[in-house]
Amino acid sequence: MNPAPDIETIQASLREADVDGWLLYDFHGLNPIAAGIAGVTGIVTRRWFLLVPTQGVPRWIMHTIEQAPFAGKPGEFTTYSSWQELDRALAEALAGCKRVAMEYSPGNAIPYVARVDAGMIEKIRSFGPEIVSSADLVAQMLARWTPDQIRLHREAAAGLIAIKDAAFDLITARVRDGATLCERDVVTFVHDCFAERGMETDSGPIVAVGPNAGNPHYEPAPTGSAPIGPDNLVLIDMWAKLRHREAVYADISWVGYTGTEVPKTIAAIFDIVARARDRAVSFLNEKLSAGATVMGCEVDRAVRGLITDCGYGACFVHRTGHSIGTDVHGVGPNIDDLETQDRRLLRNGMAFSIEPGIYLPEFGVRSEIDCLIENDAVVVTTLPLQTEITRLV
Repeated sequence: MNPAPDIETIQASLREADVDGWLLYDFHGLNPIAAGIAGVTGIVTRRWFLLVPTQGVPRWIMHTIEQAPFAGKPGEFTTYSSWQELDRALAEALAGCKRVAMEYSPGNAIPYVARVDAGMIEKIRSFGPEIVSSADLVAQMLARWTPDQIRLHREAAAGLIAIKDAAFDLITARVRDGATLCERDVVTFVHDCFAERGMETDSGPIVAVGPNAGNPHYEPAPTGSAPIGPDNLVLIDMWAKLRHREAVYADISWVGYTGTEVPKTIAAIFDIVARARDRAVSFLNEKLSAGATVMGCEVDRAVRGLITDCGYGACFVHRTGHSIGTDVHGVGPNIDDLETQDRRLLRNGMAFSIEPGIYLPEFGVRSEIDCLIENDAVVVTTLPLQTEITRLV
């Protein structure tokens, strides 16, 4: 997660959001967003709170036996031992607050920020304030990349492109020589390449042949994965970051074909997917250059509309893209009007994937790029773009 923002930055965003404060709460690590915003580390097993008011001094509430992780933090401190003392401390801190932001999402519309349990929501409401979602605040505070993170991302992106090329070269050589190669062999090869380049990943990569590529989240089994031979479509989806505390991920998907001529049906599907991918970038730049705000769901609709118009809307079964951060699926806005309606604004410094796909029983095609908004324009950070299916011959 990104470095904790300073209080002044948070308070400026609170004033813009027209709330009286942001109440951060965690218990046993259930809300890593709160810990990231507050900069809390170490062993904390009891409930703790931080109320950042629109103006004035932050107010901390923590258990008497767990004061050490909060030592040196700016603000006023109240400790509790009993539940009665906790309720009194919360009532006092929230007195006068009419609207308070928390990691809550009405109707679970944005589950990525729905970190506060229903019981705690009920408790805070009992003290009087209306609770609003902190979803946009979270994105502003934790989903904007620093210059160092942009540099680290670009290094990771260049590494992924090189590893993709090496994996395609491996497939080409093995198929040409008639040697045995399966999906899992390529997965192992990619992991070895990550290690050589000082990169790490939380899972994956996806290496999928033929019908397996029709499953967006296919994972080759440790044994018995599909062989890769002549005249196969091969999809590779890989994500990784450099081994650095603040490093952010890069995430790409490419498709290849182990034959001299790509079948017309597969080539036609790729053309639709590539046009949909590029539509996302052009749509965003049209909006941003006009000074308009853009929500993640709007971009998804533009991409999904193109695929639907081509007759494959029912075969595009996942969102167009996801936020990228120190986790491959970050806490910022997703490019999504399918699984959720993500109405969070895409702002300067935020990054996300664009990865439309068409998934059929016989095969699937996905093309994934990473995008960063800088100076009110979209920059594709994972160039070159794939403009046609790579022939692995």
